[in-house]
Amino acid sequence: MIGKPWRVIFVLMLLLPTSALASAAGETPSARRASPAPALAPGESEFRAAWIAFAEPITKPAADRTPEERQTAKEAAISHLEAAVAAAPNNAAYHGSLAYVCLTAGKYDKALTAINRGIDLKRGDPSFYLLRGQAEASLAQLNPEEAAKNIGPAMTAFSRAAELDPNNALPLLQAASVAVDVGRADLALDRLKKAVSRSECRLYRLPVPEDLGSGGVSSLSLWEYAQYGHWFGLIARCQNIAGYCLSSGKEAEGKGDLVAAEQRYRWARQVASCLGAAEPRLFITANAAIDILEEAYGSLARVAQAAGSKEAERWKGEAGICEIGRIQLLGALQSYQKDVASGAITSVYQSLQAQAKLVSPVIAGTGLPIKDAPAVPAESRHR
Repeated sequence: MIGKPWRVIFVLMLLLPTSALASAAGETPSARRASPAPALAPGESEFRAAWIAFAEPITKPAADRTPEERQTAKEAAISHLEAAVAAAPNNAAYHGSLAYVCLTAGKYDKALTAINRGIDLKRGDPSFYLLRGQAEASLAQLNPEEAAKNIGPAMTAFSRAAELDPNNALPLLQAASVAVDVGRADLALDRLKKAVSRSECRLYRLPVPEDLGSGGVSSLSLWEYAQYGHWFGLIARCQNIAGYCLSSGKEAEGKGDLVAAEQRYRWARQVASCLGAAEPRLFITANAAIDILEEAYGSLARVAQAAGSKEAERWKGEAGICEIGRIQLLGALQSYQKDVASGAITSVYQSLQAQAKLVSPVIAGTGLPIKDAPAVPAESRHR
């Protein structure tokens, strides 16, 4: 795992202000459900009820948010989403939401059924193929001994997502991470090389309504709980493939192969660059990128020093810049939290805009995305 325990706390801090304020407001799920929006489209009331049920744990004290409570919330959400799909079988957003919640609940076959129906309705939507890749990978990994042989359908799905979204590195990074997990480094490195040659890295967004609560911070809190869980998973996959590059680099370094070690450390650096360029600009993507960069720069400095290269001082300097960037990022996060607490940020739009404004200078100051990195050969919204 990349990073230190306190950095995990740093990431989770983002979710604390809104959830704490929602609890302080005294809002209850029954109060939210008592005032449904008028003239809803077929299935819409069940769709909204599903996401409210899914986010139910955030309305409770932290000690009560047990794995069992979260699973119960997911089961309730699935029931509502199945009702929504029955009421509006041609609504792709309902099928996509059902697929995602089923994935988080460990119901992979049911997720695939929803995904396949969603693809029938929106064949040009890469996010459905990303979900299919996740579902197929989860099914393959149910039998670890055969996972390496059974990972083909997942790779095919991720590849299709990458074809439909040709500038986005995200689907290929997800594929590379899954391939690493089943011991297929050959598949992982091929996709990694293609990913870091792409010009964008966009995080797909779930079709979560932005007004599930009583308004303001309450609605933002529920939306964050649902959406950020998805984003955390995508980012974790990017960190996973970067971690593989770093660990395989250390292995090569231990064998005295400094050239191979440097190459792998540079690949990790490129993954960090992808995260640094990710849209939307978020505290969590910037933090993950800096985590990777710090370890990559330290490793590059070590290899350069062992090789007697003057590049060692350069990499040490870059690592120092990362430390400064982390301090700046923490200050930016604290500023954001104050704005939430003061009521200056109460909507999803305001939250994302504020994060982009605060995070962008840190990204630029840290050198993310990296513009001067050596090229790696490319070939060697529902709602």
